[in-house]
Amino acid sequence: MKAALLFLAAGLLSGSAYAATELTYWDFLGGGDGVRMKQIVDEFNKSQSDIHVTESTLTWGEPFYTKVHTGVVSGQTPDVMTYHLSHFAAGIQGKDLRPITNEELAAAGLKQSDFQDSIIQRSLELSKKYGQSDDLFGVPLDIHTLVLYYNKTALQKAGLLGSDGKPTGTDSIDAFNKMLAEAKAKTHLLPIAESTNTEEPASCWRVWYTLFKQQGGDFLKDGKLTFDDVEKQGTTSLQIMADWMKNGFTPKSTNYPSAIALFSAGRAVFMMNGNWEVPTMVDLAKNKKLPFDYGVMAFPTFYDKSDTWADSHQLAIPNNPKNPPTPEKVAAALKFAAYVVKQVTWAGGGHIPCYLPVQQSEEYKQMVPNNEYSADAAKHVSLEPALPIFGVGGPTFSPISNFLVPAWNDQIPVDQAIKSFDTELQKFVQQQG
Repeated sequence: MKAALLFLAAGLLSGSAYAATELTYWDFLGGGDGVRMKQIVDEFNKSQSDIHVTESTLTWGEPFYTKVHTGVVSGQTPDVMTYHLSHFAAGIQGKDLRPITNEELAAAGLKQSDFQDSIIQRSLELSKKYGQSDDLFGVPLDIHTLVLYYNKTALQKAGLLGSDGKPTGTDSIDAFNKMLAEAKAKTHLLPIAESTNTEEPASCWRVWYTLFKQQGGDFLKDGKLTFDDVEKQGTTSLQIMADWMKNGFTPKSTNYPSAIALFSAGRAVFMMNGNWEVPTMVDLAKNKKLPFDYGVMAFPTFYDKSDTWADSHQLAIPNNPKNPPTPEKVAAALKFAAYVVKQVTWAGGGHIPCYLPVQQSEEYKQMVPNNEYSADAAKHVSLEPALPIFGVGGPTFSPISNFLVPAWNDQIPVDQAIKSFDTELQKFVQQQG
Protein backbone atom coordinates (compact mmCIF):
# COMPACT_ATOMS: atom_id res chain seq x y z
CA MET A 1 0.00 0.00 0.00
CA LYS A 2 2.81 2.38 0.93
CA ALA A 3 4.62 1.63 -2.32
CA ALA A 4 1.44 2.35 -4.29
CA LEU A 5 1.01 5.72 -2.58
CA LEU A 6 4.61 6.64 -3.28
CA PHE A 7 4.16 5.69 -6.93
CA LEU A 8 0.99 7.82 -7.15
CA ALA A 9 2.72 10.80 -5.52
CA ALA A 10 5.63 10.50 -7.91
CA GLY A 11 3.20 10.45 -10.82
CA LEU A 12 1.43 13.57 -9.59
CA LEU A 13 4.73 15.40 -9.12
CA SER A 14 5.85 14.35 -12.58
CA GLY A 15 2.55 15.53 -14.09
CA SER A 16 2.77 18.94 -12.41
CA ALA A 17 6.38 19.35 -13.49
CA TYR A 18 5.34 18.95 -17.09
CA ALA A 19 2.03 20.83 -16.92
CA ALA A 20 1.42 23.05 -19.94
CA THR A 21 2.06 26.79 -19.60
CA GLU A 22 -1.35 28.46 -19.80
CA LEU A 23 -1.58 31.56 -21.98
CA THR A 24 -4.50 33.97 -22.06
CA TYR A 25 -4.84 35.59 -25.49
CA TRP A 26 -7.02 38.64 -26.23
CA ASP A 27 -7.95 39.65 -29.76
CA PHE A 28 -10.55 41.81 -31.52
CA LEU A 29 -10.96 39.65 -34.62
CA GLY A 30 -14.38 39.07 -36.10
CA GLY A 31 -15.74 37.60 -39.33
CA GLY A 32 -13.26 35.70 -41.48
CA ASP A 33 -10.36 36.95 -39.37
CA GLY A 34 -11.90 35.49 -36.23
CA VAL A 35 -12.54 32.13 -37.89
CA ARG A 36 -8.96 31.89 -39.14
CA MET A 37 -7.39 32.93 -35.85
CA LYS A 38 -9.47 30.38 -33.96
CA GLN A 39 -8.26 27.75 -36.43
CA ILE A 40 -4.64 28.76 -35.89
CA VAL A 41 -5.01 28.74 -32.09
CA ASP A 42 -6.60 25.28 -32.20
CA GLU A 43 -3.84 23.96 -34.46
CA PHE A 44 -1.16 25.44 -32.20
CA ASN A 45 -2.67 23.79 -29.13
CA LYS A 46 -2.78 20.45 -30.94
CA SER A 47 0.75 20.80 -32.33
CA GLN A 48 2.48 20.57 -28.93
CA SER A 49 1.77 19.98 -25.25
CA ASP A 50 4.03 22.58 -23.58
CA ILE A 51 1.71 25.58 -24.05
CA HIS A 52 -2.06 25.93 -24.06
CA VAL A 53 -3.66 29.12 -25.40
CA THR A 54 -7.12 30.27 -24.35
CA GLU A 55 -8.50 32.87 -26.75
CA SER A 56 -10.99 35.64 -25.88
CA THR A 57 -12.39 37.97 -28.55
CA LEU A 58 -13.27 41.51 -27.44
CA THR A 59 -14.85 44.47 -29.24
CA TRP A 60 -12.73 46.08 -31.97
CA GLY A 61 -11.48 49.64 -31.65
CA GLU A 62 -11.62 52.00 -28.69
CA PRO A 63 -13.33 49.48 -26.33
CA PHE A 64 -10.49 47.00 -26.85
CA TYR A 65 -7.71 49.47 -26.08
CA THR A 66 -9.60 50.86 -23.07
CA LYS A 67 -9.92 47.29 -21.76
CA VAL A 68 -6.19 46.70 -22.24
CA HIS A 69 -5.26 49.91 -20.42
CA THR A 70 -7.65 49.10 -17.56
CA GLY A 71 -6.05 45.67 -17.31
CA VAL A 72 -2.57 47.19 -17.13
CA VAL A 73 -3.64 49.57 -14.35
CA SER A 74 -5.31 46.79 -12.36
CA GLY A 75 -2.61 44.20 -13.02
CA GLN A 76 -5.07 41.88 -14.78
CA THR A 77 -3.79 41.59 -18.32
CA PRO A 78 -3.71 38.79 -20.86
CA ASP A 79 -0.37 37.12 -21.58
CA VAL A 80 -0.45 38.03 -25.27
CA MET A 81 -2.78 40.10 -27.44
CA THR A 82 -3.47 41.34 -30.93
CA TYR A 83 -2.62 45.02 -31.36
CA HIS A 84 -2.68 47.55 -34.22
CA LEU A 85 0.60 49.15 -35.23
CA SER A 86 -1.36 52.40 -35.62
CA HIS A 87 -2.10 52.32 -31.86
CA PHE A 88 1.53 51.72 -30.85
CA ALA A 89 2.29 55.42 -30.30
CA ALA A 90 -0.57 55.71 -27.79
CA GLY A 91 0.08 52.27 -26.30
CA ILE A 92 3.81 52.80 -25.77
CA GLN A 93 3.30 56.34 -24.44
CA GLY A 94 0.61 55.05 -22.07
CA LYS A 95 2.95 52.26 -20.89
CA ASP A 96 0.49 49.57 -21.97
CA LEU A 97 3.09 47.56 -23.91
CA ARG A 98 6.12 45.56 -22.81
CA PRO A 99 9.23 45.75 -25.04
CA ILE A 100 10.43 42.54 -26.66
CA THR A 101 14.21 42.22 -26.79
CA ASN A 102 16.11 40.82 -29.75
CA GLU A 103 17.32 38.03 -27.46
CA GLU A 104 13.73 37.09 -26.62
CA LEU A 105 12.85 37.13 -30.31
CA ALA A 106 15.84 34.95 -31.13
CA ALA A 107 14.86 32.42 -28.48
CA ALA A 108 11.52 32.09 -30.32
CA GLY A 109 13.33 31.59 -33.63
CA LEU A 110 12.65 35.10 -34.97
CA LYS A 111 14.67 38.17 -35.93
CA GLN A 112 13.72 41.64 -37.15
CA SER A 113 15.00 40.98 -40.68
CA ASP A 114 12.40 38.19 -41.03
CA PHE A 115 9.67 40.83 -41.50
CA GLN A 116 8.77 43.46 -44.08
CA ASP A 117 11.17 46.32 -43.53
CA SER A 118 8.62 49.16 -43.81
CA ILE A 119 6.67 47.72 -40.88
CA ILE A 120 9.78 47.07 -38.77
CA GLN A 121 11.16 50.55 -39.40
CA ARG A 122 7.91 52.24 -38.33
CA SER A 123 7.75 50.03 -35.26
CA LEU A 124 11.32 50.96 -34.29
CA GLU A 125 10.60 54.64 -34.94
CA LEU A 126 7.72 54.50 -32.47
CA SER A 127 9.78 52.50 -29.97
CA LYS A 128 12.52 55.14 -29.90
CA LYS A 129 10.18 58.12 -29.93
CA TYR A 130 7.71 57.00 -27.27
CA GLY A 131 9.48 54.23 -25.39
CA GLN A 132 13.12 55.35 -25.52
CA SER A 133 13.82 51.78 -26.58
CA ASP A 134 15.56 50.04 -29.48
CA ASP A 135 13.34 46.99 -29.05
CA LEU A 136 10.13 46.06 -30.81
CA PHE A 137 6.85 46.29 -28.93
CA GLY A 138 5.12 43.69 -31.10
CA VAL A 139 5.69 40.83 -33.51
CA PRO A 140 4.34 41.87 -36.96
CA LEU A 141 1.61 39.59 -38.28
CA ASP A 142 0.29 41.26 -41.42
CA ILE A 143 -0.34 44.30 -43.57
CA HIS A 144 -3.96 45.20 -44.18
CA THR A 145 -4.56 47.92 -46.70
CA LEU A 146 -7.11 49.59 -48.96
CA VAL A 147 -7.69 47.79 -52.28
CA LEU A 148 -10.11 48.20 -55.17
CA TYR A 149 -12.68 45.48 -55.81
CA TYR A 150 -14.31 45.57 -59.24
CA ASN A 151 -17.18 43.97 -61.12
CA LYS A 152 -15.52 42.50 -64.21
CA THR A 153 -18.82 41.55 -65.81
CA ALA A 154 -20.24 45.08 -65.60
CA LEU A 155 -17.02 46.72 -66.77
CA GLN A 156 -16.71 44.38 -69.74
CA LYS A 157 -20.27 45.10 -70.87
CA ALA A 158 -19.52 48.83 -70.60
CA GLY A 159 -16.30 48.49 -72.60
CA LEU A 160 -14.25 49.60 -69.59
CA LEU A 161 -12.23 46.43 -68.99
CA GLY A 162 -8.76 46.25 -70.48
CA SER A 163 -7.13 43.24 -72.13
CA ASP A 164 -5.31 42.63 -68.84
CA GLY A 165 -8.64 42.07 -67.11
CA LYS A 166 -8.38 45.30 -65.13
CA PRO A 167 -10.37 48.57 -65.31
CA THR A 168 -9.10 50.98 -67.95
CA GLY A 169 -9.41 54.35 -66.21
CA THR A 170 -7.19 54.02 -63.16
CA ASP A 171 -4.03 55.92 -64.09
CA SER A 172 -5.19 59.33 -62.81
CA ILE A 173 -8.01 60.82 -60.77
CA ASP A 174 -9.44 62.53 -63.87
CA ALA A 175 -9.46 59.27 -65.83
CA PHE A 176 -11.05 57.48 -62.88
CA ASN A 177 -13.81 60.07 -62.52
CA LYS A 178 -14.51 59.87 -66.26
CA MET A 179 -14.73 56.08 -66.02
CA LEU A 180 -17.13 56.32 -63.06
CA ALA A 181 -19.43 58.57 -65.09
CA GLU A 182 -19.33 56.18 -68.07
CA ALA A 183 -19.90 53.16 -65.84
CA LYS A 184 -22.95 54.81 -64.27
CA ALA A 185 -24.40 55.77 -67.63
CA LYS A 186 -23.76 52.45 -69.35
CA THR A 187 -24.47 49.97 -66.56
CA HIS A 188 -27.06 51.90 -64.50
CA LEU A 189 -25.27 50.56 -61.42
CA LEU A 190 -23.87 52.46 -58.46
CA PRO A 191 -20.25 53.30 -59.41
CA ILE A 192 -18.73 52.87 -55.90
CA ALA A 193 -20.14 50.87 -53.00
CA GLU A 194 -18.77 52.55 -49.89
CA SER A 195 -19.52 52.93 -46.20
CA THR A 196 -20.47 56.60 -45.69
CA ASN A 197 -22.09 56.39 -42.26
CA THR A 198 -20.99 58.80 -39.50
CA GLU A 199 -20.99 55.91 -37.02
CA GLU A 200 -18.28 54.15 -39.06
CA PRO A 201 -15.70 56.87 -39.86
CA ALA A 202 -12.83 54.45 -40.56
CA SER A 203 -13.90 53.92 -44.19
CA CYS A 204 -13.95 57.66 -44.89
CA TRP A 205 -10.57 58.10 -43.24
CA ARG A 206 -8.91 55.34 -45.28
CA VAL A 207 -10.04 56.77 -48.61
CA TRP A 208 -9.34 60.38 -47.65
CA TYR A 209 -5.91 59.57 -46.20
CA THR A 210 -4.96 57.64 -49.36
CA LEU A 211 -5.89 60.52 -51.66
CA PHE A 212 -4.12 62.93 -49.27
CA LYS A 213 -0.89 60.91 -49.20
CA GLN A 214 -0.87 60.29 -52.95
CA GLN A 215 -0.72 64.08 -53.43
CA GLY A 216 2.29 64.26 -51.13
CA GLY A 217 0.32 65.37 -48.09
CA ASP A 218 1.64 64.78 -44.58
CA PHE A 219 0.69 65.62 -41.01
CA LEU A 220 4.30 65.72 -39.84
CA LYS A 221 7.09 68.12 -40.77
CA ASP A 222 10.36 67.82 -38.86
CA GLY A 223 8.56 65.51 -36.44
CA LYS A 224 5.91 68.08 -35.56
CA LEU A 225 2.20 68.19 -36.36
CA THR A 226 1.30 70.60 -39.17
CA PHE A 227 -1.97 71.35 -40.95
CA ASP A 228 -0.52 73.11 -44.01
CA ASP A 229 -1.00 70.05 -46.22
CA VAL A 230 -4.40 69.27 -44.72
CA GLU A 231 -5.62 72.70 -45.83
CA LYS A 232 -4.30 72.10 -49.36
CA GLN A 233 -4.11 68.42 -50.35
CA GLY A 234 -6.61 67.51 -47.66
CA THR A 235 -9.21 69.92 -49.03
CA THR A 236 -8.68 68.62 -52.56
CA SER A 237 -9.13 65.03 -51.36
CA LEU A 238 -12.33 65.74 -49.48
CA GLN A 239 -13.72 67.74 -52.42
CA ILE A 240 -13.18 64.75 -54.71
CA MET A 241 -15.14 62.55 -52.31
CA ALA A 242 -17.90 65.16 -51.94
CA ASP A 243 -18.14 65.40 -55.73
CA TRP A 244 -18.51 61.62 -55.94
CA MET A 245 -21.53 61.96 -53.69
CA LYS A 246 -22.99 64.91 -55.63
CA ASN A 247 -22.63 62.97 -58.89
CA GLY A 248 -24.32 59.90 -57.46
CA PHE A 249 -21.15 57.82 -57.53
CA THR A 250 -21.32 56.83 -53.85
CA PRO A 251 -24.35 56.03 -51.66
CA LYS A 252 -25.45 58.50 -49.00
CA SER A 253 -25.20 57.62 -45.28
CA THR A 254 -24.72 53.91 -45.94
CA ASN A 255 -23.40 51.56 -43.26
CA TYR A 256 -20.58 49.08 -43.72
CA PRO A 257 -22.61 45.84 -44.14
CA SER A 258 -24.91 47.55 -46.65
CA ALA A 259 -21.96 48.73 -48.73
CA ILE A 260 -20.61 45.18 -48.95
CA ALA A 261 -24.08 43.88 -49.80
CA LEU A 262 -24.44 46.44 -52.61
CA PHE A 263 -21.25 45.24 -54.25
CA SER A 264 -21.63 41.52 -53.64
CA ALA A 265 -25.21 41.60 -55.00
CA GLY A 266 -23.93 43.03 -58.28
CA ARG A 267 -25.49 46.45 -57.72
CA ALA A 268 -22.19 48.38 -57.81
CA VAL A 269 -19.21 48.50 -60.18
CA PHE A 270 -16.48 49.13 -57.59
CA MET A 271 -15.90 48.80 -53.87
CA MET A 272 -13.11 50.61 -52.04
CA ASN A 273 -12.40 48.52 -48.98
CA GLY A 274 -9.74 46.69 -47.03
CA ASN A 275 -8.20 43.45 -48.24
CA TRP A 276 -9.88 41.79 -45.24
CA GLU A 277 -13.09 41.51 -47.30
CA VAL A 278 -11.40 39.08 -49.73
CA PRO A 279 -12.85 36.05 -47.85
CA THR A 280 -16.35 37.45 -48.39
CA MET A 281 -15.85 37.43 -52.15
CA VAL A 282 -14.03 34.09 -52.19
CA ASP A 283 -16.73 32.36 -50.16
CA LEU A 284 -19.60 33.81 -52.22
CA ALA A 285 -17.92 32.81 -55.47
CA LYS A 286 -17.14 29.33 -54.14
CA ASN A 287 -20.78 28.82 -53.14
CA LYS A 288 -21.98 30.21 -56.49
CA LYS A 289 -23.76 33.09 -54.77
CA LEU A 290 -21.89 35.85 -56.63
CA PRO A 291 -23.79 36.99 -59.74
CA PHE A 292 -20.70 38.34 -61.55
CA ASP A 293 -16.98 37.82 -62.10
CA TYR A 294 -14.87 39.99 -59.81
CA GLY A 295 -11.30 41.18 -59.52
CA VAL A 296 -9.18 42.85 -56.86
CA MET A 297 -6.29 45.22 -57.48
CA ALA A 298 -3.95 47.33 -55.40
CA PHE A 299 -5.49 50.77 -54.90
CA PRO A 300 -4.81 52.80 -58.07
CA THR A 301 -2.16 55.50 -58.25
CA PHE A 302 -4.20 58.63 -58.98
CA TYR A 303 -1.42 61.18 -58.36
CA ASP A 304 2.39 61.32 -58.30
CA LYS A 305 2.69 58.89 -55.41
CA SER A 306 1.31 55.37 -54.95
CA ASP A 307 0.89 55.71 -51.17
CA THR A 308 -2.12 53.81 -49.85
CA TRP A 309 -3.53 53.71 -46.32
CA ALA A 310 -2.36 50.64 -44.41
CA ASP A 311 -2.05 49.25 -40.92
CA SER A 312 -0.55 46.12 -39.39
CA HIS A 313 -1.86 43.60 -36.87
CA GLN A 314 0.82 42.70 -34.36
CA LEU A 315 1.10 40.22 -31.51
CA ALA A 316 2.14 42.08 -28.38
CA ILE A 317 2.76 41.44 -24.70
CA PRO A 318 1.03 43.86 -22.31
CA ASN A 319 2.98 45.70 -19.68
CA ASN A 320 2.03 44.53 -16.20
CA PRO A 321 4.04 46.25 -13.43
CA LYS A 322 1.80 44.81 -10.67
CA ASN A 323 2.08 41.21 -11.87
CA PRO A 324 5.04 41.02 -14.25
CA PRO A 325 5.08 37.97 -16.52
CA THR A 326 7.66 35.33 -15.73
CA PRO A 327 10.41 34.64 -18.29
CA GLU A 328 8.62 31.35 -18.98
CA LYS A 329 5.38 33.18 -19.80
CA VAL A 330 7.18 35.60 -22.10
CA ALA A 331 8.96 32.75 -23.86
CA ALA A 332 5.68 30.89 -24.28
CA ALA A 333 3.90 33.99 -25.63
CA LEU A 334 6.65 34.54 -28.21
CA LYS A 335 6.67 30.86 -29.18
CA PHE A 336 2.94 31.21 -29.87
CA ALA A 337 3.51 34.46 -31.80
CA ALA A 338 6.22 32.80 -33.89
CA TYR A 339 3.85 29.97 -34.75
CA VAL A 340 1.05 32.36 -35.78
CA VAL A 341 3.15 34.57 -38.08
CA LYS A 342 4.46 31.51 -39.93
CA GLN A 343 0.98 30.26 -40.91
CA VAL A 344 -0.16 30.99 -44.46
CA THR A 345 -3.68 30.34 -43.12
CA TRP A 346 -3.87 33.96 -41.94
CA ALA A 347 -3.30 35.21 -45.50
CA GLY A 348 -6.54 33.48 -46.47
CA GLY A 349 -8.23 36.43 -44.77
CA GLY A 350 -6.87 38.70 -47.50
CA HIS A 351 -4.02 40.09 -45.41
CA ILE A 352 -0.46 40.39 -46.69
CA PRO A 353 1.90 38.40 -44.43
CA CYS A 354 4.63 40.46 -42.74
CA TYR A 355 6.79 37.36 -42.22
CA LEU A 356 8.87 37.34 -45.42
CA PRO A 357 9.31 33.55 -45.78
CA VAL A 358 5.50 33.29 -45.95
CA GLN A 359 5.08 36.41 -48.12
CA GLN A 360 7.66 35.05 -50.58
CA SER A 361 6.48 31.43 -50.50
CA GLU A 362 5.05 29.76 -53.58
CA GLU A 363 1.97 28.77 -51.62
CA TYR A 364 1.18 32.42 -50.92
CA LYS A 365 2.09 33.59 -54.43
CA GLN A 366 -0.43 31.11 -55.86
CA MET A 367 -3.24 32.25 -53.56
CA VAL A 368 -6.17 33.73 -55.51
CA PRO A 369 -7.20 36.57 -55.58
CA ASN A 370 -4.42 37.70 -53.21
CA ASN A 371 -1.86 37.40 -56.01
CA GLU A 372 -3.78 40.03 -57.99
CA TYR A 373 -2.94 42.82 -55.52
CA SER A 374 -0.48 41.73 -52.82
CA ALA A 375 2.85 42.41 -54.58
CA ASP A 376 1.94 46.00 -55.52
CA ALA A 377 0.01 46.74 -52.34
CA ALA A 378 2.94 45.66 -50.13
CA LYS A 379 5.13 48.29 -51.83
CA HIS A 380 2.64 51.14 -51.46
CA VAL A 381 2.08 50.96 -47.71
CA SER A 382 1.38 54.35 -46.12
CA LEU A 383 0.96 53.98 -42.38
CA GLU A 384 -0.95 56.27 -40.03
CA PRO A 385 0.80 59.42 -38.75
CA ALA A 386 3.26 58.50 -35.98
CA LEU A 387 1.38 60.39 -33.27
CA PRO A 388 -0.66 59.08 -30.30
CA ILE A 389 -3.85 60.87 -31.41
CA PHE A 390 -4.07 58.80 -34.60
CA GLY A 391 -4.73 55.12 -35.15
CA VAL A 392 -7.46 52.62 -34.35
CA GLY A 393 -9.25 53.57 -31.14
CA GLY A 394 -7.69 57.03 -31.16
CA PRO A 395 -9.48 60.35 -30.56
CA THR A 396 -9.26 61.43 -34.23
CA PHE A 397 -12.16 59.13 -35.12
CA SER A 398 -14.53 61.64 -33.49
CA PRO A 399 -13.67 64.68 -35.69
CA ILE A 400 -13.52 62.40 -38.75
CA SER A 401 -17.10 61.35 -37.96
CA ASN A 402 -18.23 64.86 -37.08
CA PHE A 403 -16.70 66.73 -40.01
CA LEU A 404 -15.11 64.66 -42.80
CA VAL A 405 -17.98 62.18 -43.18
CA PRO A 406 -20.71 64.89 -43.28
CA ALA A 407 -18.72 66.76 -45.95
CA TRP A 408 -18.46 63.53 -47.94
CA ASN A 409 -22.25 63.23 -47.66
CA ASP A 410 -22.59 66.81 -48.96
CA GLN A 411 -24.12 67.94 -45.66
CA ILE A 412 -21.55 70.64 -44.81
CA PRO A 413 -19.11 72.60 -47.03
CA VAL A 414 -15.71 70.97 -47.55
CA ASP A 415 -13.69 74.02 -46.45
CA GLN A 416 -15.73 74.28 -43.24
CA ALA A 417 -15.19 70.57 -42.54
CA ILE A 418 -11.42 70.83 -42.99
CA LYS A 419 -11.21 73.92 -40.77
CA SER A 420 -13.22 72.22 -37.99
CA PHE A 421 -11.21 69.01 -38.36
CA ASP A 422 -7.94 70.93 -37.94
CA THR A 423 -9.25 72.81 -34.90
CA GLU A 424 -10.28 69.59 -33.13
CA LEU A 425 -6.93 67.92 -33.82
CA GLN A 426 -5.08 70.93 -32.43
CA LYS A 427 -7.12 70.63 -29.21
CA PHE A 428 -6.06 66.98 -28.84
CA VAL A 429 -2.41 67.91 -29.22
CA GLN A 430 -2.71 70.71 -26.64
CA GLN A 431 -4.43 68.35 -24.20
CA GLN A 432 -1.58 65.86 -24.53
CA GLY A 433 0.85 68.59 -23.71
